[in-house]
Amino acid sequence: MKTIQSIILLGSMLLIFAGCEKDNYDMPKGGIAGALVDAQNGGTLQLSETGANSTVRMLVNDPAKYPAPANYDLVVKQDGTFSNSSVFSESYKVFPVAQSGPWQYVAKDSVNVTVADNQTANVTFKVAPFYYISTPAVADSTVTFTITQSTMATVSNHLTNTNNLLILINNFERVDESICSNTAGKYYQNQFQFTITDAVLNTPYTPRGGTAASGNPYSFSFANMHMPHGTYYLRVAVFGNGSAGKFNYSPIVKITL
Repeated sequence: MKTIQSIILLGSMLLIFAGCEKDNYDMPKGGIAGALVDAQNGGTLQLSETGANSTVRMLVNDPAKYPAPANYDLVVKQDGTFSNSSVFSESYKVFPVAQSGPWQYVAKDSVNVTVADNQTANVTFKVAPFYYISTPAVADSTVTFTITQSTMATVSNHLTNTNNLLILINNFERVDESICSNTAGKYYQNQFQFTITDAVLNTPYTPRGGTAASGNPYSFSFANMHMPHGTYYLRVAVFGNGSAGKFNYSPIVKITL
């Protein structure tokens, strides 16, 4: 009986070792880092907390070894940067996925990047945001900002018909349209979203679909929001026809009432 048990145990151990030998691949030891930068001004982008769901894609650049490589997507952060510190050492074709964000890909090409063990490859892509919103200036309870269109983006980027200009408010420093979603009929404490109208701006201006942003300064009183006294974080968002469902944003500012 012991002999039979020993044989069974030995067979099981051989199977385990054989499986380990077959599956023991080297761990990824390389990295990649980079950014989507503003082609017009050379600065960083103003995106949502999730990078407006913008995507930079990597494909292994070895047709003989990988004739149909799988997509490997890098997450773009709020400032347009992206990185991954666990990448296999290979040659990759890297490119932003067209229209995965509120910008136009300027170069419309890809770059070949070699990732080596214990090294980080760096790559930068230029994109043209559809709109620029200035940092809102706050004086007492009055907020002033401007919106201008990119001079580089060639796609149709006129305003959409609905919710094309938003004031977004939160009581902590995470501000985008998915977080600040307290609109009519909803309630999430201190996470507010206002579609800009004549009444909000207290001036005869309502952004209408098919029109262009004028570049003129716009002001509104924070008192029009009917918010209780306290400290808030605010930014303005604009939504264009060519934006693939994504918003361009202003920088976030702190306001205390």
